[in-house]
Amino acid sequence: MGKHEPLSLSALAASFFDASTDCVKVVGLSGDLLAMNANGVCLMEIEDFESLRGQPWVGFWPPAAQHLIENALTEARAGRGSRFTADCPTAAGTPKSWEVVVWPVLDDLGQPAQVISISRDVTAQQRAEQQRQLFTRELAHRMKNTFAVVDGVIALSSRSAGEARTFVDALRQRLLGLGRAIAYMAPPEFTSLEAPAERSVQGLLQVLLGPYGGLEGAERQIFLTGDDMPVGPDSTTILALIFNELATNALKYGALTSPEGRVDLHLEADAETLRMSWSEALPAGTLIADTTGKRGFGAALLERAVVKQLGGTFERALRPGGIQVIMSAPLKAIAV
Repeated sequence: MGKHEPLSLSALAASFFDASTDCVKVVGLSGDLLAMNANGVCLMEIEDFESLRGQPWVGFWPPAAQHLIENALTEARAGRGSRFTADCPTAAGTPKSWEVVVWPVLDDLGQPAQVISISRDVTAQQRAEQQRQLFTRELAHRMKNTFAVVDGVIALSSRSAGEARTFVDALRQRLLGLGRAIAYMAPPEFTSLEAPAERSVQGLLQVLLGPYGGLEGAERQIFLTGDDMPVGPDSTTILALIFNELATNALKYGALTSPEGRVDLHLEADAETLRMSWSEALPAGTLIADTTGKRGFGAALLERAVVKQLGGTFERALRPGGIQVIMSAPLKAIAV
């Protein structure tokens, strides 16, 4: 073979097999282990692979994961690939987590002849995820306790201020609403509240904006209309940040400063994009500060969240009756 001639496919396959940093196994259609690359032998802490050759692959896995192996082999015999994640200790007993891809090797007639399994050690990632979940659970618990303490302090303080009862009750309702919004955003396993069957954009907005003026009843000031769609965990946090900032600004400077003020929030979706319109309206003659020319932290935060994180568009303008913000984001960004 000349030095410029390409390697044969079999030589390339052998090279990849030996060079892979993952545990690569060749398995027969019957499920017997036929070969394993050198790095795989090291990862699995195997002293002598020859003593394992021909043994059932499923036997290397703990009982709780064996059905995953059987299912993967069934799919491979049918000419289909599959993927799963499971725990399996090494031959030396070291606990490990593996992400496994199983794929059929086809013969010249296009029929499955053998099976390739590529197992990647994801133990470190799994442990990091467990630590993250533990931290999130602890954070949610502490936030819940903080709301309970603040609510208790307000209740105790109001006992000697009967004339402030209406104000105190309204304040406590706002705190409860904010607590529900936080619980809605948290993963269901981290909250004692009943989780919705499916988290949606409107569902999130209802619990988030409730404390800022209500979306129901005669005193409602925020009117939510339009389409609804599922919302993913990543975009949930971003949307909560966006609309909490808008509602806070409306409460401090805009439509929610007046009992007669009104916010219309309309959602409109097509096949690819969600369009969100936030329109504030104050009674005729009410003055509102023109802050559109100021590049404050809040405005920068809103634009960055919509444009950079959601990959959408952001427009903000001052109208005679108040601020109007029009945003758009790809539906695929909302769903993740």
